[in-house]
Amino acid sequence: MHKYTTPLLVFLPLLAMATSATAQGLPQIADVKALTDKVMTSVAKGDLEGGLKMFKSQTIIPSAEFEAMMGQAVNQMPLMTARFGNTLGQEFIKEVRVGESLAELIYIHRFDKHAMRWQFYLYRGKNGWVINTFRFDDRWPELLDRQ
Repeated sequence: MHKYTTPLLVFLPLLAMATSATAQGLPQIADVKALTDKVMTSVAKGDLEGGLKMFKSQTIIPSAEFEAMMGQAVNQMPLMTARFGNTLGQEFIKEVRVGESLAELIYIHRFDKHAMRWQFYLYRGKNGWVINTFRFDDRWPELLDRQ
């Protein structure tokens, strides 16, 4: 087990029980991945808010909660850059599928001194694949435990 020293967590709460589903759904996971690739490219260029807004219509998170989460994340970005240095880009790590209806897309946002792990949790319902929820934190070493 890894020991973490004063982790900086920007944990966006899991909202799998959200009742206000507005997502349109995309036919294939590859379509969602194309979207999350664009999101992460935007985030890595310093436009966190713009990146998050890109997938708002593909998530089941109610609008008010999404806006609050986005505001919290945008406020945390200066703390991340102060601690981790300038952004170096992003990297897709892997796709994990469980059964026919659940998947996870994992990325890292690279900084000079550290990385942030981004996880997009996907669900395939009657309208296709939606981003059920997402989170990001600095616990990328946990990815090494999952190999």
